[in-house]
Amino acid sequence: MEMPAPLRRLRAHRELTSARRAADAELVATHLPPPRLAWRTNELSSDDHRRALAEALVDIVRSAESRFLPSASPLNRPAVRAQTGRLLRVAATLADLERSVAPRGVLLVERLLVDDSRGLYGRLAPVALRPALDEALEALEERR
Repeated sequence: MEMPAPLRRLRAHRELTSARRAADAELVATHLPPPRLAWRTNELSSDDHRRALAEALVDIVRSAESRFLPSASPLNRPAVRAQTGRLLRVAATLADLERSVAPRGVLLVERLLVDDSRGLYGRLAPVALRPALDEALEALEERR
């Protein structure tokens, strides 16, 4: 008996998510991506993905501006304000589509956007964000 289409799609989605997680773990751990992960490298360095990450960073900088009243957002506004230059530099590096970026750097930017232990969210000291940004920027600019 054949599996219904919705279940096949769900299974395929779960398998792809699992494959991405495994590939991401390997790509973050290495500075030279293995050729067998070229599919994931291409996804990470696609123009659309890079633009989306750059826009997310710029949006974060905008939402931390002092003209906006504090909100229930978990954004660490003092940290974002203190690191605005670095955040915009990372965004500019991603947005410069003429320039190649390393997949490890893209993954580090993704993690920065979702991981509250990296200083972008929560109440960590504003200086906690700087090392994460420096690591991401350095990784983006790694020569392949």
